[in-house]
Amino acid sequence: MNLVGDPEGLDELKKMREERKHFLKFLITEAKTSLKRVAVFKGSNGKYWALRFEEIRNELDVQTATQTDLENR
Repeated sequence: MNLVGDPEGLDELKKMREERKHFLKFLITEAKTSLKRVAVFKGSNGKYWALRFEEIRNELDVQTATQTDLENR
């Protein structure tokens, strides 16, 4: 599985891997199994990110969370 998307968001996931590995595993599982295939999380700088699972390409894509993402969490 590939991890793609915003470089700042990718850095946040790398920080999370080092500091809160269990939560990162939870986010990946949530993105893969939720109906909308997205998991929203808050970065260390307070910015919200959306981790989307693109099933056809087998990729996790991290982007800035949209207002719709935040409303649907």
